[in-house]
Amino acid sequence: MEIQTDYYTITPYANLMVIKTFLSWDERIAAKHIEDVAGITSRFYQDKRWGLLSDRKEWQLGTPAAEKYFKANAKSALTGTLTHMAICIGESELKKWQINNMIKEFTRFEVRFFDDIQDAESWLAIHGYAKTLPENIPAL
Repeated sequence: MEIQTDYYTITPYANLMVIKTFLSWDERIAAKHIEDVAGITSRFYQDKRWGLLSDRKEWQLGTPAAEKYFKANAKSALTGTLTHMAICIGESELKKWQINNMIKEFTRFEVRFFDDIQDAESWLAIHGYAKTLPENIPAL
């Protein structure tokens, strides 16, 4: 099971959500993304620890309105059981700056930035998160 749009894909695993982002985002895309993430977290991760792998190498930043919307609303999509977030941005300091600005108030889980997706996956694996299929796949 996977959510696919022109702007992102979201794939839930047993204890890891993998998000791959594309193109530039406006407030409408940010809102839909947060809605989709919240739907998956409430079905898959409500009562267990989980990690998040966000591959943003092909993402081309967000508008100021998208950034503001994400800052104000993303916490509601991330359940209290999220413990680790790995964000792969490649070598873009601008992406790192914008994402840091959007998530700087998220303090209840550990966040690390990576240039390489394999390094991000390895860091999450050290903490027990991997692309293992869930036993029961609830319908979206």
